[in-house]
Amino acid sequence: MTAPRTSGASGAPAPTPARPARRLATRLSALTALFVLAGLLLTGALVALPAASASATTPSPSFLPTARDGKATVELVGSAPVLAAPGSTVTLTLRVTNGTDSVLEGAGLDLGVSWRPLTSREDLSAWAEQDGKATAAKQAEEPVERLAPGGSTEVTMDLEVDALGLSAENPWGPREMSVALTRGGSTLDVVHTFLLFAPDGDAPDPVSVSVVAPATGPAVDPLDPGGYDLDLATATATGGRLTRLLDAAAVTGSSPGMSLAVDPALVAAAAAADDEDAQAWATRLTGAPSPDDADDAADTSDETADASATAASLAGATSAPAGEPADVAVLPGYDPDLAAVAHAEPSRADVAAATGGEAALGATWQRPADWELTLAWPEGRPDAATLAAGREAPVDQVVVAEGLAPADGVAASARTAVETPSGKVPALVADAGLSSAFASLTDQDDAPTDAEASTRVLADAALVALQQQESGQQDVHVLAALPRGWSPDPALVGSVLGALHDASWADVVPLSETVAAPASRVPRDEPARGGKAGRSEDELAPASVRRLLDSHRDLAAFSTVASDPVELSGDADQALVAPLAVAARTEPTARDRAVDLAVEQSDALQRGIGVADRSNVTLVSDTGKLPVTVSNELPVDATVTVVLRPDASRLVVESRPTVVVPAGTSTNVHVPVRAIGSGDVNLQVEVLTPSGTVAAGPTSFSLRVRAGWETAGTAVVAALVGLLFLGGIWRTVRRGRSSARTTGEGVAAAAADPQGPEATSASEPDTHDGSPDGGPVDRPDDPGGGPPPAARTSPAPATETDPS
Repeated sequence: MTAPRTSGASGAPAPTPARPARRLATRLSALTALFVLAGLLLTGALVALPAASASATTPSPSFLPTARDGKATVELVGSAPVLAAPGSTVTLTLRVTNGTDSVLEGAGLDLGVSWRPLTSREDLSAWAEQDGKATAAKQAEEPVERLAPGGSTEVTMDLEVDALGLSAENPWGPREMSVALTRGGSTLDVVHTFLLFAPDGDAPDPVSVSVVAPATGPAVDPLDPGGYDLDLATATATGGRLTRLLDAAAVTGSSPGMSLAVDPALVAAAAAADDEDAQAWATRLTGAPSPDDADDAADTSDETADASATAASLAGATSAPAGEPADVAVLPGYDPDLAAVAHAEPSRADVAAATGGEAALGATWQRPADWELTLAWPEGRPDAATLAAGREAPVDQVVVAEGLAPADGVAASARTAVETPSGKVPALVADAGLSSAFASLTDQDDAPTDAEASTRVLADAALVALQQQESGQQDVHVLAALPRGWSPDPALVGSVLGALHDASWADVVPLSETVAAPASRVPRDEPARGGKAGRSEDELAPASVRRLLDSHRDLAAFSTVASDPVELSGDADQALVAPLAVAARTEPTARDRAVDLAVEQSDALQRGIGVADRSNVTLVSDTGKLPVTVSNELPVDATVTVVLRPDASRLVVESRPTVVVPAGTSTNVHVPVRAIGSGDVNLQVEVLTPSGTVAAGPTSFSLRVRAGWETAGTAVVAALVGLLFLGGIWRTVRRGRSSARTTGEGVAAAAADPQGPEATSASEPDTHDGSPDGGPVDRPDDPGGGPPPAARTSPAPATETDPS
């Protein structure tokens, strides 16, 4: 039985535990609201008292007067039992609201039911989404008593199943049912719903249903970072869209929960935000412990344990802890628009770059270990090129939210392989009917009630189960995929999920189970038409996508100069991927600015390595080392290779030295060269990254090669030295010996006269000089008076031979 929709239903997810600093403010706000509400109720009661006394019908105290929208409406509040069996009575509870400025009187409700079963899911969707005043065959009527402007009341209607002529012989399945609000022969409003007829023992085998919603954030405007922070804080605050989304996905005692496909850039931004609500949202989603919540853990441990035990009783629903999503898949970082990328004729590396935004988050992001499934999620109905791009992306599956419906209306599991020109693409194709039904469960005024939504989803799942039975298939897994920006009503979603899981013909399972199920081979519709006609006007233009992809490719090659490329280029990588986000479709002007700024940031980073200019150089030897000055203005050390490219073969570069240039410094790199011949050579200088791309240059300078000059100069100097040596010898020979030198005879005489002639002359007076008349002088040692000693002659000059 489906319970009436009320505020604070037991199926609502437990809210995130409040921090101690907020509890007092929350309680004060609640007390203030109660006083204000009491005042309003008292005022309303005093004003409405005269009208009530004159009215035959008093509005139900369960419902306060609603805002007047100029219409009188009827809503289905409850239907019991859920399954109508032969001989049973179905009781409908309906709410009638007078949204006009005049009294509603003379109105009535007409209940219509068709005995014919629905067999087409297209027909079922058409009936549920019928905006007109069409009704089924009238079976019962009930008057609505007088309603004051803004008043609301509940009316109960009973339907005897046997009065429809339905018996055990009639087929199992949903029938069209309507309730019309009429007055004076005019139909004021109609609610379209379904009667689920179930003969005993005829229920089909259950079909498995997974429900997944994307958790993506607002577009990033680089010129307004504060605007992004504000949008994120608003979305993660109490009652914010992302908070409601997490509440709706949570496993509770009455709901099996649903799956989320999250943008890791969004979660990383929330975790690093200054806003406490954003941090709490990220902590709750990732399951990471929060120090701020440590004091609250003891207070809530018992309640959590009870909720987990109750959730575990949902057999086969999920293994996720209470309060957390059934499971979590991961989208590419910044949720890139796969269609826009595909229409820019990308290479495989381009697709990997566009969908690799998670890696650019670096140390700011650590994916939880149990977030293993990765998805690409194209916006709208994808064409073959978009699906082919998904095949090149580093993901496990491509979610197809629109299109590729099974042919001939047969049941088909969501998992399939789609044929494209580049090969088969693993895809998860969403079920259009169930996706539409769950998408309506929002916090908007036009959202259905619990009973209306539950009946619609149960009827749709019933037809899928019947199709599974008729086709002889087993274990069919279907998928309901919700749109980006979906803002759910958590209580409503939990109620519908609980009702679906309680049905005997359906099981709600995590997305991972649908991915693990066998792939369907049922023929499907073709992808959307490609080409220019297939492009959405909201997509980023292919030329702009091409600029981003080219810049990303160049930056990836350049960033290999760092030991950790992400540390160097992470911010620029994120800036290049952010304009590709699907969310940026709604902000085309900001998106164009983001493209320009991202490319400029990337170019500026790539100019961080430089080569100093130098004047011409002369090389006078056969070998040498040419100095090249490399500067590094990057915030990290850079590993580079210096390359010289001569324009003539007379110079050979011996090697390409690789050096590490510290951050913020310059280094002289010496490049060895060898000269083969003389002449002028122009040298081109390039600095390469470890990946082989040019990090700086090319620049050039001239080199005057004078090969052999060093050898020739050495020979000339040696020859001059030799000549000087020979000249000295020749000068010595030309000058000859002096008169003081002795001859061979002198040597012999000296040997005979040890005293030497000088000694004799000293001891004996000179006979010539000593005699007054110059005559001979008698010598005492010559008694014989012999003849005088022979006269001494000058020695003949000696001749020296050339030692050479």
